[in-house]
Amino acid sequence: MITKRLLVGGAAGLVGAGALGWAYRNEFLRWRIASARNVDAVVSDALRADDETCMLTPVQDEGPYFVRAPVRSDIREDRQGIPLKLALRIVRADGCAPLPNVLVEIWHCDNAGRYSAYPEDMSRSPFDTFRLVGSRAVDGHVPPFNDKTYLRGAQATDEKGYVGFQTIVPGWYDPRIPHIHVKVFRDDESLLTTQLYFPDALTSEIYKTHPDYAPYGPCPYTTINDTVIGMYPDASGLLLQAVRGADGMTASALLGIA
Repeated sequence: MITKRLLVGGAAGLVGAGALGWAYRNEFLRWRIASARNVDAVVSDALRADDETCMLTPVQDEGPYFVRAPVRSDIREDRQGIPLKLALRIVRADGCAPLPNVLVEIWHCDNAGRYSAYPEDMSRSPFDTFRLVGSRAVDGHVPPFNDKTYLRGAQATDEKGYVGFQTIVPGWYDPRIPHIHVKVFRDDESLLTTQLYFPDALTSEIYKTHPDYAPYGPCPYTTINDTVIGMYPDASGLLLQAVRGADGMTASALLGIA
């Protein structure tokens, strides 16, 4: 026979389980995401900016944190991390003709996984991040919370289609691997939205050993389980081959526009 004591005890158990589940909501979601597998994903090395061959650069998600950036080449401001010199060349995919005087914008998170203009305490809270995006996003974009601009910048290409940025190697945040967002505009027309990635072995070493990154722990995500690569599995030509130097790293990419 079901007694009042049993009912009360069962209800208390459910409440306790619910409270425990809520307390560990971010850890549980991280585990679920990290357990996924992007079985159909194609990830390959980016063409170097000075290559003479070209390809159509695949589209990747813009993400919820795009904010029009100030025109500048050095986008670091006060952010700490491994210096990265990034060169991009924008060309027509058919024929490789350079695209001069188009605006190239980049943005990415800092060494701790924080984006300027958005809450800085959510980089390790995937459940809370998804809840924020779901409650505030309009057409996939979350309006900025403040006017911070670190690690955001824009430049117009020169006559050969080149731009260059001085930045840092990005960190990771839940539920993403390190990446750099790129948008290309002609006037207000968007010509390309994509993301650039880093080899898993390189970022794994950085987040284990470098003092600016190691305090935030190793990244549980790779190209095998990254959420955006899972949604946009064609990442051919988007893997930056960063080269180490005495003053940091350099990397370049050739981006082909239809």
